[in-house]
Amino acid sequence: MAAVPAQQVDVYLTPPDTQPPAPSGQLDICDYLHEELEGVEHQSYCGLVKFTKAIESQADKLCLGNAGQYAVFTPVMQDKLTKIDHPRDSHYKGLRFMYLNHEQALIVKIPAGELHELVHREFAYMCKEKAAGMGLGHELRDVGGRTFQGIASRKEPDTAFKPSSRPLESNWLTVVFECGVSESLKRLTVDSRWWLDDSAGGVKIVLLFSISKAARSIHIEKWEMLTVQNPHATPANPHPFVTRPMKVHEVDIAGPVALAPVALAPVEHAPAAPTPAIPAPAGPAPVVTGAPLTLDFDKIFLRQPHQGEGNIILTAQDLGRYASDVWHFIQ
Repeated sequence: MAAVPAQQVDVYLTPPDTQPPAPSGQLDICDYLHEELEGVEHQSYCGLVKFTKAIESQADKLCLGNAGQYAVFTPVMQDKLTKIDHPRDSHYKGLRFMYLNHEQALIVKIPAGELHELVHREFAYMCKEKAAGMGLGHELRDVGGRTFQGIASRKEPDTAFKPSSRPLESNWLTVVFECGVSESLKRLTVDSRWWLDDSAGGVKIVLLFSISKAARSIHIEKWEMLTVQNPHATPANPHPFVTRPMKVHEVDIAGPVALAPVALAPVEHAPAAPTPAIPAPAGPAPVVTGAPLTLDFDKIFLRQPHQGEGNIILTAQDLGRYASDVWHFIQ
């Protein structure tokens, strides 16, 4: 497991004659164990062999649509996590863990096959290309699914970016990618709160990807910390503003729809053999709603842009091409 990250401190100027925003009111740590996991059975951790079999069984059911993405194991002592990591690193790299220290609970997100990996990795590659086009490829690092320590828990992203201005292994990320099947979207929003709250402002942007293989759709949400008017101001809590994780943008990409594979006509007088087929051609182009999707330069790189630099802007054309690339490999 990774070392505890150093606290990140980002300085913002408070406008004159205004009170500082009230805290966001983080989820209670127990809420991370229960919120949007109400139907998930808590399994006893009885050693590595049984843990591995349980994950394999649920992964098989998930591929058939007969199980959810999340599994919960309790109690898991902290010294067992290292042992669990060894087979995960060699055979189950797509698994993502959230560990709650006091509750000794391990929440496992199981990837929904190759599609899960393609969706967030292809998107990250597209963003890296945009950064490289501004001459900033060397300033943005994809750190994958490394573990980060929060207040009383630790978590791993599916993919994440860190700028070169945060060179230490313990430094927080600035952009986090969390991916799941469409049924897991509400839980992904809980994950976004963890990154934004527990990093104490270190994480600037969380991108959620909700995917449906059957509908060939990708839903993307961008979450950030925003300061908004306090709807629950009272004499005991008079702050007129609160800072909390909020969804600030969303994009939907539908399609492209694959056409049926085309069977080749058998050659006359040829020996009997299975009829070959060519891959299914692409159908209508993807339909993108909500474009463009903009990732602010200063939130990614933690500085103002120089000449020739600017926000990473993903247009409808970019997002359509991205979806086509993803679905090309999933038939």
